[in-house]
Amino acid sequence: MNLLEAIDARHAIRAYTDEPVAADTLAALQAEIDACNAASGLHIQMAAGLDDAFLGLKTHYGRFKGVHNAIALIGRAGETGTGADGAGDDRTADESSPTTLQSFKDADGTPVSSAAAALQERVGYYGERLVLRAVQLGLATSWAVLDGAETVPSADAWWTLDAGESVVWVIAFGHGARPGGRRRTKPIEELASAANGTAAENWPDWFIHGMEAAMAAPTSLSQQPFHFTLNEDGSVTAETLAGLFAHVGLGCAKYHFAAGAAPHEVEWRAA
Repeated sequence: MNLLEAIDARHAIRAYTDEPVAADTLAALQAEIDACNAASGLHIQMAAGLDDAFLGLKTHYGRFKGVHNAIALIGRAGETGTGADGAGDDRTADESSPTTLQSFKDADGTPVSSAAAALQERVGYYGERLVLRAVQLGLATSWAVLDGAETVPSADAWWTLDAGESVVWVIAFGHGARPGGRRRTKPIEELASAANGTAAENWPDWFIHGMEAAMAAPTSLSQQPFHFTLNEDGSVTAETLAGLFAHVGLGCAKYHFAAGAAPHEVEWRAA
């Protein structure tokens, strides 16, 4: 299964069977986690075969069942990433910015700091890379926010946090107990535009293919709170709009866009 096929096959699955994930599959997924950590500066960790990988914590939305395996997307606002996620290399946080999980929750409309926004986008970009690798390995997945993850005692948690780190999001994975639902999307003209006003039918193929992949990216409640602009010099600007967890969703969409636009190498321009 190639990356575009994985994008098409991916659905949010919140119920899983008790069938264990094979050891070689876990090893392949761990190798991808190691690569993402090296590229991003994140501290992503995985657990498998637990009774409850969510540790009894409630999810911010959505009901999950049978989650025995999960990936914790862990980071620190202000970390410097080295990946090609287009979020920029300088992610220095304001000294007054909190770095708890709560500072990364923008669902209530409260603006997050630029450092927290950059971290969320990076989590979305590399988290979606892991999601699609899991799909290629024959697994079902779903994104989730665990409410209260920052309060779990270290002795009870399967993840390890270094100073200033938080579990920003998690990815459940395993063998799905039911198929995914229908995917909804806004029209491409609502999600993208050309800076010079060129109509969609005249956009370059690589930009159209990138948008088609971005339109299949996971966003909270399928809101798709993002917009991509093709600039006159051929670079692309990707911005968040008002919506639930918009910065994480933008990171997911940017990873999809780059995959869809390939072999064209996307040049990202900051908003």
